[in-house]
Amino acid sequence: QQQLQQQQQQQQLQQQQQHPMYASPQQQQQQGTVNTMTNQMNNMSMSTPNPGSFAERSQMMQQQAAVSSQFLSQSQMINPGQPTQQQQSPAGNDAFGAGFYRPSPVNADLRQQSTPQMQVQQQQNPNFLSHQQNQQLSTSTSRLSSYNAPAPSLTAGMHNARANVTRQPLVVVAPTPFEPIYGKVIVSEPILVQPPSLFNLVPPYWTYQVETTLQGGCWLVRRRFRHIVAFEDRLRIECAGAILHPRPDKHATRAIEEASTMQSVEFATQRAAEIQVWLNALVRHPLAGKSFSLKLFLSLQDDMGTAWPEVSSNALTRIGAVSGSAVQNVTDGNMPWEQNTPDALEDDAQMLALASSEGIRMGAVVQAVPKLEGSITLLREHGECAGAVGMEMGKLNKAVEAGDRDLGIPIDILSKGLLRYGRRQGRLALELSAAMNPFLSQYKLCKYEKMAFHDRRVALQKRVKERGRADFRAQKLMINQRAMHGPGHMGNLDRLASEASYSDEVAVGAVHQSDIIASIVKSEVNRVAFERRTEWSKSMKILCSSLRESTSENASIWESTKDSFLQAFPEYNVSTTTKSA
Repeated sequence: QQQLQQQQQQQQLQQQQQHPMYASPQQQQQQGTVNTMTNQMNNMSMSTPNPGSFAERSQMMQQQAAVSSQFLSQSQMINPGQPTQQQQSPAGNDAFGAGFYRPSPVNADLRQQSTPQMQVQQQQNPNFLSHQQNQQLSTSTSRLSSYNAPAPSLTAGMHNARANVTRQPLVVVAPTPFEPIYGKVIVSEPILVQPPSLFNLVPPYWTYQVETTLQGGCWLVRRRFRHIVAFEDRLRIECAGAILHPRPDKHATRAIEEASTMQSVEFATQRAAEIQVWLNALVRHPLAGKSFSLKLFLSLQDDMGTAWPEVSSNALTRIGAVSGSAVQNVTDGNMPWEQNTPDALEDDAQMLALASSEGIRMGAVVQAVPKLEGSITLLREHGECAGAVGMEMGKLNKAVEAGDRDLGIPIDILSKGLLRYGRRQGRLALELSAAMNPFLSQYKLCKYEKMAFHDRRVALQKRVKERGRADFRAQKLMINQRAMHGPGHMGNLDRLASEASYSDEVAVGAVHQSDIIASIVKSEVNRVAFERRTEWSKSMKILCSSLRESTSENASIWESTKDSFLQAFPEYNVSTTTKSA
């Protein structure tokens, strides 16, 4: 019987060598068990195709993990030398033909540890394993069976699946230095002009002298605030994507002053200083400093209405220009892509990341800067209140000293301390307000940075529009190309070909313009970030030093006030009373 068994085993080995897919009766039985487990796994996956709760999903995955571990152990017990379906070749084809699986790494290690005696026993019994191999196989099987499948995540595949993902900081480099074409701009000599009218119905307005220094001389022109508003609008169109310096805004009381005939000179002087700062910032701007609109604004001696109809002295010309621009804005606002999200047409990954990071930063600036301004206002009001209380106590001291001098001494000491404290707090509020100017400029600059990103979106909209128009005309040309080859239609065919060629050129130009605006926005954001970090670091040093000096001076003020009180009333000195006792 042993000889027959050995002969049968040798025959099986020979058949396996000749036919790799041959299986013995015992292996076929174990393979049937594996197939049963595979069907169980398939039934389990098909029974609940879309489980509702996390508990159902986790329970189903745990059951599948347990069955898969049993499947793996059973498939490994069929033949240690035969691989399982878990190690299928990625290519699917190898030296043994398509669909033959590679050996298991675990079983390969076990076979390498086999001795010659164990190899003889394995030839006699294909399922034979040594004690060490049994331990390793049981360890690997227990690890697989103890594996608990995690519950599926609701945010899998979403961009915010991990809230603790660190964002890469914006890389800021020093911008390329720009040498201004024009010299310093000086705005001075405000003059109140009353336009001629029948019953003086037109309110007066201020005009300012704008002097621009050049290498060989200077330009002298007179401008009004309406010209400045139109100049900014044209500059934004000419320098699309640029982040311009904030234009001076109207104060809260200026609307009432401009509507009346009594406008103060202080108002005009303050506005002239603001316009001068704004124009000098535009002259130093790398894009606006080279624009034609700036040159025309600084050098045109005639009325600006001759070049810009929206500021013409003729009311009809001005109304026609304004209505035309309004119609264009309404038309652009009703386009289909305006209904989508702001970044729906953006295809540049860097621009998307830049817009996201800058949006978060601008949101923080817009929320924080008004709070800082409010705290400085409260500090100023606190100093004014302390000074007012000190003045009232000084008046009270004069009334009390007439009847009781001893009672008036502490009131006088406290009033002097409050007056000194109020003056110091007012000076601190003034220093903090001056140091807050870079923060306020960045707060106002957020509006213009949003306009720069809006210019990019407008360019993308124009690109989509021109591409669609070019595709439509190209399709029209292809459809009618064969039908118009006959006599009498060659002119129409040439017209369609020219229209398609022109539309294609316009579409290429729109694509190029959108790319240029994207590069301008990136460079402008880098320039503003570099200036912001430089100015904010200096302002923070000034703020910290001012607060430190104010705190030390306030402490010395109240210490001196306390010493004056103890000198006037030594009986209240606790340290002296304790020593005498």
